[in-house]
Amino acid sequence: MQFKWLVLVVSIWILLALLGGIMEGAYLEGDEQGTLNTLMSSRVMTSTTFLGRIAGIFTDGAFWGALFSILTFQFAMFTGPWVMLQWVFFLPLAVATVVTILLALFGRITG
Repeated sequence: MQFKWLVLVVSIWILLALLGGIMEGAYLEGDEQGTLNTLMSSRVMTSTTFLGRIAGIFTDGAFWGALFSILTFQFAMFTGPWVMLQWVFFLPLAVATVVTILLALFGRITG
């Protein structure tokens, strides 16, 4: 597999995840916290020391929950009829991203 395809798929996934996070921030009102805000306010991102960040990666459940929500495009705006957009368009892109990364990693290891 050529490296350019890995870069393309991951870039599309990152751009759509950021767009989804921005749209979710505009969709939510009041005291509700969006997925990107949860991710960026976790102990992993706010720790000032290197060891604090490493410890936060292994112990912060909110970080892993927000990361999984971003990976699978589970944003607050996908409710009602919009949940079909998540399942039909965004979730196959997330699966393609994971499969592409795994193929690239295992291709480098075995080949």
